[in-house]
Amino acid sequence: MVSMVTFKVDGMSCNGCSGKLQSALSNVPGVSSAQVTLDPGQAAVQYDEQKVTPVALQHVVEDVGFDVIA
Repeated sequence: MVSMVTFKVDGMSCNGCSGKLQSALSNVPGVSSAQVTLDPGQAAVQYDEQKVTPVALQHVVEDVGFDVIA
């Protein structure tokens, strides 16, 4: 089943940052699309919930070096 999750992301300061995060999220198995915007800082991810969880996607954001705002 395909689901969508949006994270508020802190720490992105340029288009390179948002591009790096979008690339990292897009390469996660089970992610069908990832849209990252600098202003507002957010990442919207469409994913297959049979293959990846929102928690795993949040860890990707953090592993790239950004913070997810609750």
